[in-house]
Amino acid sequence: MILGGGHFGGEGAILDLMQSTPRKTIQSYLLDCLNDVPSGIGWPDPKKYVVKPNSVRMSGTQPLPDNLRLMCGDFDLERTIQLIEQLPQPPRRTGRAPTGPEYSTYLLTRSFLRHAVQMLNKGNRNIVFIDTDPYFNVITTQMGLVAADHWISAYSPGSQASQFAVLRSVEFMFDPSSGLRRFIADEQTRYPFPWFDNRGKPLAAPAISVALPHLLIANMAGPYRRSGSQSYTEPQRLHRQTITKMTADTITETSHYGIANFTQHEHMWDIRRLGLICDYNGIELHSLQLGGNYSEPGSSRPYHLSRTGGTPNQLNGYQQRLSGIAALV
Repeated sequence: MILGGGHFGGEGAILDLMQSTPRKTIQSYLLDCLNDVPSGIGWPDPKKYVVKPNSVRMSGTQPLPDNLRLMCGDFDLERTIQLIEQLPQPPRRTGRAPTGPEYSTYLLTRSFLRHAVQMLNKGNRNIVFIDTDPYFNVITTQMGLVAADHWISAYSPGSQASQFAVLRSVEFMFDPSSGLRRFIADEQTRYPFPWFDNRGKPLAAPAISVALPHLLIANMAGPYRRSGSQSYTEPQRLHRQTITKMTADTITETSHYGIANFTQHEHMWDIRRLGLICDYNGIELHSLQLGGNYSEPGSSRPYHLSRTGGTPNQLNGYQQRLSGIAALV
């Protein structure tokens, strides 16, 4: 969506970035980390892999905020991840005159994205969002969880499976016998700093730890009522009950592992057709204008965003919810 959506060639823009030199994508950054860091060449500069979306998007697209930057996804990322996972653990650096490498492959590869975040947010003047897969056993998800300071998760009030998944996520990350935090601690004990690269030179790498729970979002909920000023801002009774229960359940779960609970718990409605229009046109919700015409998939006729009826109330409610959530990060 950020590079143009389906209507303005967003997928084509990704392919263009993949085929360009230099290749400004996350795949290229991680591959250079894999090739350069253990070998002693040094850390790549993550700024060289970042693009300004407005300079990549097709002409005619509605501009995004000018301060937005993107390290783009890449369709070949999975192949690079396989190479990263095959990086061998070097033998220990021992003897009366130690030589050779000394580092934890497990920790080093998982620190690749943490290094990028630190370099892209010097002075804490930027907000960096990391979008990962929801599968906790893959290295890309683990990279994201240790690169971030705060963890945002979501569930559906209408799906007990998604609610259970949030609780199991806490378990995966913080269980003292099998959680990600335990694996990291074990490796840090086994391979403490200082580290040395494959040339035997000092190797600096960021220390990593698991992101702490921050924001929990009840997502994809239907509106409270079909009319009234708060029909798209306030949760209905059943949703409030679910939110209350999830708050209690996450407090119980996080307390069990001795960590702080999610500091914020918010809700957001399924934005349905308006969300589809935003995604297809490569724009964000606050850019939609009442009275405007927008392309939508599968139709040659544009969708008219009416100034009358329930549409203004719906759009305003959605924008209020997004603004409220954005203020928490």
